[in-house]
Amino acid sequence: MNGVHSTLLKLPLMRVHPDEKQKCGDRVFAILIDSGTTNSRIRLIDKGTNQIKDIEKVRIGVRNTAIDGHNDELKSHLHTGLGYLLKRNHLEASDIEYIVASGMITSNLGLYEIPHILAPVAVEDFVRNSKVVALKEFYDIPCIFVPGMRNGVTDDHPVEMINQFDVMRGEEVESIGLMKQLDLHGKGILVLPGSHTKFVIVDRDQSLSSCLSTLGGETLMAMQKETILSDSISPKLVQSVDKDMLIKGFEAAKKYGLTRSFYHIRLLQLFADLTDNERANYFVGSVIYDDIQALLGSVEGIGDVEWIVVGGTNPLRQSFAYLLNQMSTKWSVIEADDLQVEYSLVIGAQEIAKKMFKN
Repeated sequence: MNGVHSTLLKLPLMRVHPDEKQKCGDRVFAILIDSGTTNSRIRLIDKGTNQIKDIEKVRIGVRNTAIDGHNDELKSHLHTGLGYLLKRNHLEASDIEYIVASGMITSNLGLYEIPHILAPVAVEDFVRNSKVVALKEFYDIPCIFVPGMRNGVTDDHPVEMINQFDVMRGEEVESIGLMKQLDLHGKGILVLPGSHTKFVIVDRDQSLSSCLSTLGGETLMAMQKETILSDSISPKLVQSVDKDMLIKGFEAAKKYGLTRSFYHIRLLQLFADLTDNERANYFVGSVIYDDIQALLGSVEGIGDVEWIVVGGTNPLRQSFAYLLNQMSTKWSVIEADDLQVEYSLVIGAQEIAKKMFKN
């Protein structure tokens, strides 16, 4: 079907052999669905080991619901993608014990709406507020729909207090998984760059106390595609991290402002002998500066932070980690690796599922 295709990441994936489920016993598998604005991923998981067996990437998200005015396409494509995953691995719906669905799939544009829960939020709060539903689109497999989180701010004066408001869906599961894998303790910040940069503030009791979002990733894409900078920067943006140019872009935004530093990119093309990659690093450095300033200006007690973990995909992950390290020697900056990032959703979702079914 148009819009659905299979993709395997460069990770230790192993599709299920036809005889494997008989060796392992029945219902040893779970499925995780993570839906965003434009894409969804369906992962087949071995419940015992948390190993990813297979992944189906579906080019569908809640953007389609917003455009169409209904979620029929989202339902249809997820149903088809789930069917492909089962068939490719010689499984029936009865072989899957449960599905865990997170991200925008639980928004008003998704499949099953669950209101954001108010921060601070611990794992147990996500467990209590998740809902188990069997949908025909998911072959009647019990599905745990995990809610997102919103900052604990009253609605009395939303305009005056707007900078204290924030929301997230999907990153809460990723956050739980990263903390579990890295065995983090004390107060810290999770940095999750992507289309939107998400800063997740973690209290000493390991609850998620608040989040802060920017349009960092979308700014990079929009400026490259829709402005004069499209001639100055490759559509692929950063191909490899150039630390010197990252710093130069960071300092330019600090000294001259973000939009002036953007125009520097055009001037660097006209008057400097630089590669596309060098200019792209300058560009990324300036945007990261602005993102970090949003964090510093919004989070109280940031001086007490004991660790900062940077997740997300490269090259943004490496760029953020490097620039945060340059800013302060007080913070312990940890850059997650590819496997930790990919398995953060798996570990986080499984933590919620295990506690939910235990209760």
